[in-house]
Amino acid sequence: MTDDEPAGQLFAHERFQWAEGMRDKRGVRIVDLDLWDPKAPPDLRDAATAGILIGQLDETGLLSDIVKQDGEWIVAVELEGDLRGFAADKLGEAAAWALLAVWDASDPDLESA
Repeated sequence: MTDDEPAGQLFAHERFQWAEGMRDKRGVRIVDLDLWDPKAPPDLRDAATAGILIGQLDETGLLSDIVKQDGEWIVAVELEGDLRGFAADKLGEAAAWALLAVWDASDPDLESA
């Protein structure tokens, strides 16, 4: 896995949280967080995992739109007054890029760097 893969970046991000129903890249579905021992990044191809990421993105209040156009998913968010879209072949990947951008835009350490 390379650093430019959103699954790896999510997995390493301090704000990332697993949720019941998500699946990791090994194919293991989380049914009980108390028994969960994360060893692999989330599976962004999994519909349930994508849905949970969209839900987490929606909780930020910055989610604007989700569309599928010409075979690509686009997840749009409002960042600092600008509408930004993140596109990928899989909805989970587009959601991951958008979530990472939202987290980075709201990170005070990044703003002062």
